Amino acid sequence: MLPVNCGSHADYQNFVVKNLRKYYPNPDATARSTWDIIERFWTLDLSYTNELMRDKYSKFGPAPRTPSTMQRSYLLSIDFKVTSITDWVAQLKINPLYAILSGFIMCLSLKD
Repeated sequence: MLPVNCGSHADYQNFVVKNLRKYYPNPDATARSTWDIIERFWTLDLSYTNELMRDKYSKFGPAPRTPSTMQRSYLLSIDFKVTSITDWVAQLKINPLYAILSGFIMCLSLKD
C-alpha cells in the first residue's frame, strides 16, 4: 500500500518537539553529544525520499513506514554507533529517545 501520509520535514520536527517535551522535559538530563545529533537531524530534511520511493510501494498490503523515517533511523544508528540492524531494532524498543528521533511512534507508551 502507498504511504498514506508521507510526512513533511515540518511534520517530523513537530513530532520530535512534542515528544521530547513530553518524555524528556529536562533538557539538561540529555548529554551534549546527544543534543549535537538531535540538532543535526533537526535540520536534515529527508522528505524528498518519500517522493523518490513512492512508486516502489505496492498498492496492497499493510501501510508501510515512510521511507524518510526508515532512512533517518538507519542514519541515527550510525551516529549512535550501533552497527547491527538487529541491535538497533532492540534499542528502538528500549530507548524511546531513539524512536522519537527516528520519527517512530513506539508501541510501548508513546502512542497518544
